[in-house]
Amino acid sequence: MTIRESSSSEDGVCYACQEPDCFVSYSRSDGYFLSTQNESIIKRCPIPPHQYCGQDRYPMYLLEVQPEQPDFRLWRCPHCNMSRLGGQLMDHDDTSTASDAAPQRS
Repeated sequence: MTIRESSSSEDGVCYACQEPDCFVSYSRSDGYFLSTQNESIIKRCPIPPHQYCGQDRYPMYLLEVQPEQPDFRLWRCPHCNMSRLGGQLMDHDDTSTASDAAPQRS
């Protein structure tokens, strides 16, 4: 995702997907949203994912997905750095990585 300036975000920064024909964007204040006013595009696009932090209710962002495990989603709160994996909240410091929180295979 690339950074774009946005007047709709409280911090003025919005991240936009670089894939062709993808209208999903993310801001710290709004979470994921479709960055288009075209109603026909809005109707045919899937609803962007939403997860909210259980500690401060900020919208979380997808930190990691794994193509080989389609159900794997690691979410991170931009405000308090809390992570969510499979419904579990995990407290991480700024130096941890997404792979640290990934489940280990037996």
